[in-house]
Amino acid sequence: MHYFEAIVLGIVQGLTEFLPVSSSGHLVIIQELFHNKESGVVFEVSVHIGTVLSILTVYLKILKSLSQGMLRGLINKEVNSSVRLMTLIIVGSIPTAIMGLSLKDIFESLFDSPNAVGISLCITGGLLFLTRLKSNNREHDTGFGVIDLSISERISFAQAFIMGVAQGCAITPGISRSGATISAGILTGIEKNTAATFSFILSVPAVVGAALLQLKDISNFQIDYLLVLLVGLISSYISGLIGLLLVLKVVKKGRLELFSYYLWIVGPLTIFFLGGT
Repeated sequence: MHYFEAIVLGIVQGLTEFLPVSSSGHLVIIQELFHNKESGVVFEVSVHIGTVLSILTVYLKILKSLSQGMLRGLINKEVNSSVRLMTLIIVGSIPTAIMGLSLKDIFESLFDSPNAVGISLCITGGLLFLTRLKSNNREHDTGFGVIDLSISERISFAQAFIMGVAQGCAITPGISRSGATISAGILTGIEKNTAATFSFILSVPAVVGAALLQLKDISNFQIDYLLVLLVGLISSYISGLIGLLLVLKVVKKGRLELFSYYLWIVGPLTIFFLGGT
């Protein structure tokens, strides 16, 4: 892989990981367009690390408070906001893990089907459009996107589980992880910023877990490939920051449906132009 390819793929991964348009779906489209079915397991892991680092950067304060609060809760044997939030993360991660591990082969087979990707992109667009129904719900979230541990008091365990199921469905290429989880949160009554914040925090164990599973497939790694990996990681990190902050701004304004129109264009075009390949 050349540096230019690494930069392009890193940018696409970073932006589409957080913008609700499906990073996996766009990966399939790019692979079909450039007739490149394999970007390399090591490279995929590196760009996933880049996107995780962008989450950690944006949510550094809340994650630091979470770890400190967890420690205090364990020492004092009390259920504080940090303990409750961590429990919500676990509850949301369980269905994702079960679906990912048990249905992995089925989901992966869809990567060879542009038709399935196109249909899934349209479904994601439909989910985002439905969030308009909840666009006028009352907001406790006063900051720009990033809020504090009080979100744990505004999410029920049932809502966290539903968001986890939505995240599990997003293993399907074309179903956006952020789009599905944020939409699921909003449609079940969670406020917009709260749903977005929990969605991105919930993604950390999912993305890290997926990367770790990919590591077992690594073989014949060449040390001179490190610079290409670093280029991909940096480009995915920077574009991830941009994508994350952009989607938080859009969520705050309650305009997630704007991405629906894009997906309703790209989905049918994918089916029309790539479905027969």
